[in-house]
Order: sequence, then structure tokens, then C-alpha cells
Amino acid sequence: MAPPRRGVHHGAMIKARTPSGTTLLELVFALLLLSILLGVAVPPLREGRDRLAVQGARDALATGVAHARVVAIARGGAVVVIEPAAARFRVETPDGGLAGEVVDLATQYGVRLEVPGDDVDEIALRFDARGIGRVVNRTFVFRRGRAEAGLTLSGYGRARRW
Repeated sequence: MAPPRRGVHHGAMIKARTPSGTTLLELVFALLLLSILLGVAVPPLREGRDRLAVQGARDALATGVAHARVVAIARGGAVVVIEPAAARFRVETPDGGLAGEVVDLATQYGVRLEVPGDDVDEIALRFDARGIGRVVNRTFVFRRGRAEAGLTLSGYGRARRW
């Protein structure tokens, strides 16, 4: 009979077992770390979302005014009717019809629309057949949370975003 080779163990090897799961303490620590990270990250994300919403609403109104100027040239005039309390606007043609849809900024963007110095229910921005506005300068402020964006419209219908 041959002698056994060195380094080879015959029979069952005894192996130390390591736990394959996590302990309750490790789970609590991981959840605590995750909640701290979320607490730090959520406020800036919310502020960024609000800032994008007010900028989007501002750009929607500026686009609506530019659309009204094009409609005015094509159809002999147009009116942008803005309802600040409801935060919505629409573009009307000279015959009283709508040129597009009513844009509800409160529903689409979740913003409030304010007109500093004016407490009116409705503002009408009129454009003649050449697309030239016949109104005084108007300033609109869009707010959501702590975010704010503004739009100033000149008497001729040019828009300045701020």
C-alpha cells in the first residue's frame, strides 16, 4: 500500500462558515445613511423643479404672444387674452374665434401668475394687421414655491425674459 501524499487531506475538511445575510444593525445603518442622503438631495431637486416650471410657463406666454403676432399678420389682427387670477391665456382672431387652445399655466406648470401694480381680471394685448401691439408695457411674474421668473412685454409685443 502506498503512503498518502503530503498536503492532501483525506476525509471531510472542516470549513469555517461565514454568514451569507445581513444583520439587523447593518440594515438599520444602511437605511439611516440612505435617509440622510435623500434629506440632503431632495430640497435642491425640488427647487430646480420649481425653477424649471416658472421658466416653462414664462416661455409659454412669450411663445403665445409671438404666435399672436403671426396670427395678426395672417388674419388682419389678433388679441392675446390673459387671465392672471386663473393663470391662463388664449389667442383670439378678429372674428372672435380661437387661434389655438386655451393655455392653462396653473394646470400645466403649477404656477401662479401675477401682474405687479394691476389688479384686473383680464388683460387684452391687441395686435394690428402688421403684427404691431397697441398696448402699454406689461410685466408678468410667474411664481411656484420660492422660484420666480418674469416676462416684460413692450408696447410693440417684444418680450424680455428675466
